[in-house]
Amino acid sequence: MKGARYWSRLLLMLLPLAPLVQAQVPDEEEWEPSEWADLMVAPPAAPSSLDISEVTLSRTDWLAEISQQADAALAAGDWARAEFRLAQALSEYPDDAATRLRLASLQFGRGALDQARARLQQGLELNPQQADMRLALARLLAEQQRYDAAWQVLDESRPPLPMHLDYYSLKADMARRSGQCAAAAEIYRLLLAESRVGAWWLGLGLCQRQLGEDFVGAFQQARASADLGMASQHFVTQQLEQHGTAQTH
Repeated sequence: MKGARYWSRLLLMLLPLAPLVQAQVPDEEEWEPSEWADLMVAPPAAPSSLDISEVTLSRTDWLAEISQQADAALAAGDWARAEFRLAQALSEYPDDAATRLRLASLQFGRGALDQARARLQQGLELNPQQADMRLALARLLAEQQRYDAAWQVLDESRPPLPMHLDYYSLKADMARRSGQCAAAAEIYRLLLAESRVGAWWLGLGLCQRQLGEDFVGAFQQARASADLGMASQHFVTQQLEQHGTAQTH
């Protein structure tokens, strides 16, 4: 009995303290409104990154752009800048024949013949079969009255004649002017088989006369050609008259 009464008294002494202990341990944490507001703010967005990729032009597009820049420079009368741009393109693509020909033509146009010749010769070293390059170089040499050198340049390649009439026309002329009339006459005949051009008839007649052959027929064909210039017409007529006079005496 004594033990039971002891525990009952102890229980009665602890009961008044229970609410205080419970009050000191809240069921849930209390939050201030400002703290709730901070929690409700959306988290900052991750910083955006700008994806920058370099655009690389193709060879064709880049050369076209350089050509346009050269055109603009020429339109403004700035030949030096045009040549600089073309030289820049050529240093990047030395095998581009169109750029090399254009640069050489600009150099030729301002009288820098040695520079133009060097450009063309370098191009032929890279591509010996480039007919337009050979033709340009031969024309430059002909301008310097280096007819035999021009003939040699053209004789080192034989592009298809029907597609390169200008090439063979100059080749025949250079052969005639360098004293190779037999070769020139053969080329003139090949050309005349493609087209009956007055200048080719005249060239053939001049070669035939130089070789001691009958040239009258070729000169008559030349005189009848509508495309022959007035000075050449006068020359042919004069030569035919002189020949006729010589034949009657």
